[in-house]
Amino acid sequence: MARSVAATGQHRSRSSAVFDDVVAGCIRIELIAQKDLNPDHELEVVGYTNLANSVLGGFLGVHDVSDTALVDRLGGKDRLTGFVYAAVVLISILAGASFMELVPTFLLGGLLIYVGLEFLIDWLWKARDELPLSDYVVVVLILIVIILSDILQGVTFGFFVAIILFVINYSQLSVIKIETNGSDHASNVDRDLETRELLNKEGHRILILVLQGFIFFGTADKLISAIRSRIMDVEGNHFDFLVLDFNNVSQLDTSAIVTFSKLAQLSDRIGFHIVISGADEKSIKRLVKHGFFTFGEQLWERNYKAQLVTAVDWCERRILTSLNRSDEEKNLELEDVLRRIAYQESDAALLSKFFEIEPRRAGEYLFKEGDKGESLYFVGAGVVIVVLNLPNKSENILRKFTAGAILGEMAIYTGENRTASVRTETPSVLFRLDKDKLEEMGKLFPASTAAAHTYIVRVLSERLGRANRNLSRYV
Repeated sequence: MARSVAATGQHRSRSSAVFDDVVAGCIRIELIAQKDLNPDHELEVVGYTNLANSVLGGFLGVHDVSDTALVDRLGGKDRLTGFVYAAVVLISILAGASFMELVPTFLLGGLLIYVGLEFLIDWLWKARDELPLSDYVVVVLILIVIILSDILQGVTFGFFVAIILFVINYSQLSVIKIETNGSDHASNVDRDLETRELLNKEGHRILILVLQGFIFFGTADKLISAIRSRIMDVEGNHFDFLVLDFNNVSQLDTSAIVTFSKLAQLSDRIGFHIVISGADEKSIKRLVKHGFFTFGEQLWERNYKAQLVTAVDWCERRILTSLNRSDEEKNLELEDVLRRIAYQESDAALLSKFFEIEPRRAGEYLFKEGDKGESLYFVGAGVVIVVLNLPNKSENILRKFTAGAILGEMAIYTGENRTASVRTETPSVLFRLDKDKLEEMGKLFPASTAAAHTYIVRVLSERLGRANRNLSRYV
């Protein structure tokens, strides 16, 4: 079925109106007929039809969804329906308006009553089991408004009620996608084994909330309520750091900013730091504009980090500082490292001859991806990073190593080539142990070599456990 497009508005051309109506009409007719249509074919048919109409002085025409729905309800599902429809139109053109007087009035009236009853049965009777109660009540209210007023007021009423219901329902969704702590989601910084175990023990002091979706006043208020409940629930394990990750947040609405100001006030009153991570530039500007980072007395820090791992690292460094275990200026001698891994402390001086001490400037590569793995390293001072080179010539920092950490050990055991590149981020001192030196050390000092292997296994086990705990929160 088709309808004419006599006028399409001042801001839209007739051709664009026809195109939009055809595409939208095809989609709705597909739903009515429960079959797929070819939009290209339908556009061609409409195009040829309108060319013929223009020659004969007719209007532009498009598919008429309402007429199609009526014919479908009456059972006209074959091509004959279209020919009959065209024949009636042709007879009306040739015979004039007097032909329409031959159609019985009760037939047209009965047709309207039939269609109206069909819609009432569909939306008032059948829909009661198909729609949620709230949606069904809205449909009934729309009908009442239409009866008491007119269809425009009914549609407008339904539109605004639907918006209100959407806001209410969306605000019931939890904005918290994942809740974890510093023990289960550690940073990507490898420290010495003892420090890492200490951070695992103190990880409860970091509360990490990975947020999701659209945050507005409704969901933001639920977030504050959830944080308050965590403060009340945790006994003896009070968190000192709150990390809010925005990486999965689609947008932070202006209406939620006031609620975040309440969160800043809560942090000053209760006593915890707040770190925002992964937020887009627009959200950060809104928070800055409304004074989130500078609100109140600022007794506890509130800042922003680009990634969740860097936010957690910031918290870990604050924890170590509070325990007088800061590793930012840590410098280890070779014998300090060897005392940790040797079977006897007296062996430390003897084992040192198997190691090479390598001072490195910032930016120097220890090895690159694809190199043969022939050495492992202990970090004596500075920061070393593992980088993965991407196809677009940029690099992704996978891990960081500080004083006391060990790296490059996997290639020693597996014999495979390096899977990533490693370079210094700051001026560093490294202690290199080559594979052949390790074998020689095993022959001369088997007990201390076995102790070194045990230490490395403990390091690998700690890393694996940390990765498993992190992964378990996302599965």
